Amino acid sequence: MDRKTKAEAIELLVAKKKDPSLTYADIERKTGYSRRQLIRISKQIDERGAVGAGTHGNAGRKPATAATEDEIRYLREFKKPYQSITIAQFRDIFIEDVIDNPDKRDDVERHGLVARSKSWFRELFRREGWRSPAQKPERAHGGRVSHPLRDPMPRRGMLVQVDGTPYDWFGNGDVRVLHLAVDDTTTEVLSGCFMPLECMRGYARMTERMVRGSGVPEAMYSDRHSVFRSARAGTGTQLAMMLSDLDVRMVFAGSPQAKGRVERYNLTEQLRLVNDIIRFGIEDYDQLDSWFNEFYVEYLNRKFSFPPAEAGSEFRRLPPDFDYSSVFRIRLTRISRGGMISYEMGLYWMVDGNGELYDPGEGVRVNLFIDVWTDEMYVERRNRRYACVLCGVRKHKKAELVDNQKDLQSLLRKMRR
Repeated sequence: MDRKTKAEAIELLVAKKKDPSLTYADIERKTGYSRRQLIRISKQIDERGAVGAGTHGNAGRKPATAATEDEIRYLREFKKPYQSITIAQFRDIFIEDVIDNPDKRDDVERHGLVARSKSWFRELFRREGWRSPAQKPERAHGGRVSHPLRDPMPRRGMLVQVDGTPYDWFGNGDVRVLHLAVDDTTTEVLSGCFMPLECMRGYARMTERMVRGSGVPEAMYSDRHSVFRSARAGTGTQLAMMLSDLDVRMVFAGSPQAKGRVERYNLTEQLRLVNDIIRFGIEDYDQLDSWFNEFYVEYLNRKFSFPPAEAGSEFRRLPPDFDYSSVFRIRLTRISRGGMISYEMGLYWMVDGNGELYDPGEGVRVNLFIDVWTDEMYVERRNRRYACVLCGVRKHKKAELVDNQKDLQSLLRKMRR
């Protein structure tokens, strides 16, 4: 039987007081209320009248759990450093830095601060007129663009998604690219590297950090950026050669949506990292680069990573004595001329460990290497290493503009002299 409204039950109970032949059993059948409930409502009628019995006892009262104006003022002050912050992150920071912080115990007691629900903070943002950057405007057609979903790989290390996202992380106009590696299975952030541009060195440093921390994955999933894929068929990029040395398979995505996990994490970073930079007092990109890998990666993973579908890991650990510098280096070839080699606009002597110049012979091709971390340049030949010492700089030949034959003749005479 459908339950009737309380108003109907009150009307019948009032009628019962005038007509004793109307029993509680009759009212039970008509309203669905139990006998105990009807007796309690009848007592309310005796105490407060029919109208009072129909009004909740707390009507008009401020709930005991409602926030005080002092608590709201505290939250307004707490929000000031974070001009653009999501509701979820604001709540996280408030709970971590205030409610759960022993050093803030006095503040909690003095201002009556409480760890409130997400819906409460959502309502606070609405009342205060604070806009979350995660709020997106409705599409004109009212719908959403959907993409086919792919199940994540079952075990960690089977596939790592990588991408680079440029952003003004400090809000001072200095844009840097975060090169990011995310495990496909758990969405764990594995490593990151901040560089002025999306580049081979950024991905190489990110990869070395990942390998040192988690191990070598089976495959790396990226877009078709020239860092990963050469425009010339059969020619490997510098990063591709490093990954080949590690026996990592490269897989290329056909669109940004295809590598959605790392793309979504890029958005998460843009929304959260800028506020955590303020929160943790990070001052520059050098500090940010090390702090991100030493602290922030683990912090994010505690919040956002998922358990794998299958136990175990496909990350492969390298031996403790592994020489990382033999992998994470740029590989070039140069021709020796007069005991020198050239790189970009510089001319370099090759010098052995005793400081003696080394001349492999005129026109001999040598292997030149450049460390991706230190930019140290050296030549390896016949199992020996030779440092490269700058000995000269080549100059660009200036282009000339001539308007007539007379000026051309004058220029040619000058060139001959």
